[in-house]
Order: sequence, then structure tokens, then C-alpha cells
Amino acid sequence: MMKRTWKIILISLAGIIVLILGAAWYLSVHWKGLLDKQLSRSVKESSDSLYTLAYKEIHLNLLTGSVGIENVVLLPDSAVYARMVAEQRAPTTVYNAKMSSLQISGMNIISYFLKKKVNAGAFVVKDPEITIIDDQRSTDTTPKRSLYESLHDNIRSFSVGRIDLEDTKLTFTQIRKDSSKVITQLEGVTMKIRGLEIDSISEQDPARFLYARNFDLELKKWDYRTPDSLYWMHVNGISYNAVARELNVAEVKLDPRYNKADFDKKIKTQKDRYQLAFRELRLQGIPFISLLQRQEFFVKRMDINGGELNIYRNRGLPMPPGNKLGQFPNQLLRKLQMPLLIDTIRAKGVDISYTELHPESGDPGKIEFHNAGGIFRNITNVDSLIARQGHCLIDLHAILMKTGKLRAHFDFSLTDTTGVFAVSGQLKDMDGKEFNQVTKALGNIQIRSALIKELEFSMKGNERTASGTLKLLYSNLKIAMLKDEEDKDGNKKKKGLASLFANLLAIKNENPSPGEAVRIAKPTYRRDIQKTFFNLVWKTIFTGVKETVGTPLLETMGKRKK
Repeated sequence: MMKRTWKIILISLAGIIVLILGAAWYLSVHWKGLLDKQLSRSVKESSDSLYTLAYKEIHLNLLTGSVGIENVVLLPDSAVYARMVAEQRAPTTVYNAKMSSLQISGMNIISYFLKKKVNAGAFVVKDPEITIIDDQRSTDTTPKRSLYESLHDNIRSFSVGRIDLEDTKLTFTQIRKDSSKVITQLEGVTMKIRGLEIDSISEQDPARFLYARNFDLELKKWDYRTPDSLYWMHVNGISYNAVARELNVAEVKLDPRYNKADFDKKIKTQKDRYQLAFRELRLQGIPFISLLQRQEFFVKRMDINGGELNIYRNRGLPMPPGNKLGQFPNQLLRKLQMPLLIDTIRAKGVDISYTELHPESGDPGKIEFHNAGGIFRNITNVDSLIARQGHCLIDLHAILMKTGKLRAHFDFSLTDTTGVFAVSGQLKDMDGKEFNQVTKALGNIQIRSALIKELEFSMKGNERTASGTLKLLYSNLKIAMLKDEEDKDGNKKKKGLASLFANLLAIKNENPSPGEAVRIAKPTYRRDIQKTFFNLVWKTIFTGVKETVGTPLLETMGKRKK
């Protein structure tokens, strides 16, 4: 009796299971046809016939709540868009997308068909290619509708736990009002969207970005060759959190494509050769939409935690034609086409070097700044912001050569077109012999001894000239004048008699001198308009140093040498 009872129960269960599976199969097949029609119709209706959705095949499993769509393509209809443009109701942003497959899991399919609600656990997109075109020439005079309002007639609500797009090819094209184009292409982008909710409540939620609780973009690397073909820019380890508006970059590198000798052959005239690497960059407060759609680069704060900057110039090459008027930092900032605001930059742990070759001997002179850092404030070219704060302020510190403690303050006017600026600074406790790697190569002068106790300077200027005051406190200055010829050890030979006269008559070996007041120089320097801003600052300081250290005989010796 028991065996017969169990047999009946098992047969009944099997029948129920077969019935459920059969019903599920029937509904899956039936609703697959409905889904086929509804997807295309919903896309067309919600976009006012602008977009067409096409795909190769769709798979639907009612029991598991999974949907698979193969070879998906979303295309804008160019004829419809042209008509919208003529009617002044064309959207400024148009999308084009394709993917090899879209896998949907954990979806409540019954809720979709009966209540027009999309509720799914995950969307996984494979091999997506997304093109975004922002046409600033378009005019849309129709009332603005949100994404939720556009979808509401066909989908009451849209909720997805996560959306993953791996290895995305992203192209953003901006067409400006003059019909010029700016194209940005990124490959290998990973997008991770979490907690996407499209409904009447979420569209008002300020904690969301594009209806999502979290929106992350990741890119392993981005390589870019500069338009002059002299450099490669490499950006590695990029991640952006749109909700937090934070961008992190592991490293930014600018590498010359040629070694120094080949670089000189390419450029043929004097030009700085840069090699830089900045590490652990963190940018906060970046509005992603403003960057993409309006080409505005606004940053609340940027941090740079380490790096190197090496600059090289061959003064043996002829000077380039023209001049560098209008190329001071504040002037270049105003010329940028992209609206820019970086409220604060904090940098630390950067090593900087500048190497220059003597125009005749080819000997390299090198100056080094170690563990440099500082704060940059109010870097902007936006007129409304400049009206509130018209100065860009920079405070820097570094170890000059090996021991010199250097601090400097820069004040750039953002309102004046002639490059008005002010600079002040201080150098303390430095062994003057550390400058020999510069003075021996570029000036044929060896500093045998010098204790720099303190150097204070301040100046004001513009793109034509600079003037200020300089106080240099030092002691025990002794130099040696050098010949161009070298001894058997490869060192430049000394001019014995010239060195003797220089120490006795051309220089003052300390400041203040015994029984005298501290000498304070008031240097003025008229800029060589083929040289840079930093050359003007350096030449003004050097003029004050010569006034402090030298006698009238030193100036005479300098003129004879020229």
C-alpha cells in the first residue's frame, strides 16, 4: 500500500514538474516573440523614432530569469535626425552603440510583461563599442525631458543591481559651432555601474550619477603621441568614480621619442627637451559631464605624490625665428581654448633637473632641485572667476643641488595681458662649491670655496623687464678662472694669474665686509624676448648677485670675455 502511495505521489510530482516546464517553455517561446516586438518598439517610441535597435537573436529563460541578446546594435537614423535639426528639436548628444552580446540575469520577466517594470540582478555587456557625438550646432527648442520621462510610457521603472562593460571602446566626438571636431578615443575601458534605478524618485536623488549609486570607469593605460611627433605621453592606472567625482592615476609620463642627439637633429633650433614622470595623481571634484559635453576642466584639488622632471637644451643650436612674447605662464593660461579651473594643486617629492650645453665647447652644465613640492592656487582662465580672484599664487620649496634650502613665491596676474608677475624667495645654508657643475661648464669658473648663509630676493616684472632687490649674505668666496684646455685627468686647467687678480680685485669675498653695512643690490634686467619667463627670473637674480659679489673690474672682465 505504501509503495503504491509513493508511486502516485512521485507520478503526480513529475506531472506537475512537466506541466511547469511545459508552461515555462510555452511562455518563454510566446514571450520571446512579444519581447522581440516590444524592445524595438520601446526604443523607437521613447526616442521619437530617432534610434533603431537591431540584434541577431534573443534567448529567454523564464525559470532562471535570464535573457541573452546577441550582436546588439543601437543606431541613430540620420534622416530622422536631419528632420529634427530642421525642426529645431534635435538633441545635442547622439549615441551609437554595438556589442557582441548582452547577458541579463536575475530578471523578473513576469513583472516586465505584466507591470512594465524591469527588475534585474545584472547586465553584462561583452565587447561594447560606444560612440558619443556632441553637436553644439544643434538647437532643441522643445521642453526638456529626463530619461525617466522618455521611458515612462513603455517602462514604469528600471532597476538593475549591477551593469558591467568590459574592454569597452569609447569614442567621444565634439562638433563645435564652427564645425571643427575634437575626437577623443579610449580603448580597453572598464565600466562598473551599481544600483541603477530609473524612476521618479531616483532622478531627484543628488547622491546618484546618471541614476546610479556608483559609477566607476577604469583604464589600464592610455598612450598618446603629441602632434609634433617628438613625444609619447603614457597615462597608466586610470580610475574614475563619477559619484565621488574623483580621478586617480598611477602614473603620467612624457617620454621623448628620440635621444638627445637625434632630438637636436629633428628640431634644428634651440628647444627644451622634456622628460617627466608624475606618480600617484589624485584629482577631486571633477564633473564628468562638464568635461565631456562642454569641454570644461574643473578640478577642486589635485595631489601629486612624487616624480621627476628633466629638461635639456643645446645652446649650440641656432635660436628659432620669432620671439616668446605672450608666452609667460599667465599669458598661456589665458590663451587656452578649454575653460580651466584647478582650485588647488599640492605636489611633493619631485626631482627636477635642467641641463644646458655650452654653445662652443658642448660641455653640459646641470642644476638640480631635489624633493621639490609646493602649492598652486587658482589656476584658471574663466573670466567670472578671475573677476573674483585675479591672481594665481604658487608657493614652492626644494633642496637646491645638495644642501641649499630654497623657497619661492610666485604671483601671476590673471587680468593683465602683458604677463605681470611678482617673485620672491629665500635660499639658506648652502655650500657654494655645489654650483661648480654649472659654473665650470658654462662659465669657465670654479668656485674653490663659498658659504652661502642666506639669499633673499624679490622682483616685479612683465614680459619685457624685471626689477627688484636682492640680499646675499656669504663668506670665504674664492674662485679659479679656467682654460678651455684640459689636463691629463680631463679637468680644465686653471689660469693662475687671472685667478689671483680675480680674487684680489674682481670679487668681494664676503658680505657684509668687515666694518661695513650689508650690501643690498637693486637689479634690473631687460628681457631677451627669445628667452623664457624663467630665464628672466634667473637673469634678474644673477644680475643682483654680480652687483653684490663683484667689483667694477668684474664687469669689465665680463665685457672683454663677451
